[in-house]
Amino acid sequence: MNHTIRYTAGALVLLLMAGCTGKQKIIDQQILDISVLEGEVRSLEQQISKERGINERLNNQLRTVLAEYEENEQVLLDKVAGRSIVTVSDGALFQSGGTTLTSSGRDILDRIAGVFDTYPDRELLVEGHTDNVQIKQEFQSKFRSNWELSSARAHSALHYLNDRYEVLPSRMAAVGYGEHRPIADNSTPDGRAANRRVVIVIGPVLEGMESVRQAVPMDQPIP
Repeated sequence: MNHTIRYTAGALVLLLMAGCTGKQKIIDQQILDISVLEGEVRSLEQQISKERGINERLNNQLRTVLAEYEENEQVLLDKVAGRSIVTVSDGALFQSGGTTLTSSGRDILDRIAGVFDTYPDRELLVEGHTDNVQIKQEFQSKFRSNWELSSARAHSALHYLNDRYEVLPSRMAAVGYGEHRPIADNSTPDGRAANRRVVIVIGPVLEGMESVRQAVPMDQPIP
């Protein structure tokens, strides 16, 4: 009888020890998992902080080189979701009714390219936008609608950057939205002027042909 009791007690002790050992292994693994996750979080926080610093520096440089155009309300700068947004009035970039760059348009693009060139890990998207006024008949042989006009203008800016600065085509894209993404009321002259614009988006990643946002409206309409 005593032998049986001692055997049973010993077996229970071994079971308890095995159970404790198993639980300890689980606890140890959980502690290890938590430590790994904490390391990943720290690494991600460092990457986010670094990215924010780069974005802030890029935006400040753009603001510096485009200051005079911003003061004249021909250019608006903004930053959204880690991207720098440069909105330029169509009158500052192009000759009326066409896709030929003006001297000020070339100068604006030159200044943007000078900053963009120093950030090889960034990409650039050019968006063309128009008001809702239909294409004049004299231009309809070239542009069937505002889609074609806005796309042609966006690609004109894109080709200038590629031809003059040899920016890698893989780092750039262009798209025309026509009249379909207005930022102001097309029923007024000032609203239509604000809607006629080119938006240049500079950021670390471009997903397909979509920009990160529509350009925000200016406090004062673009002349």
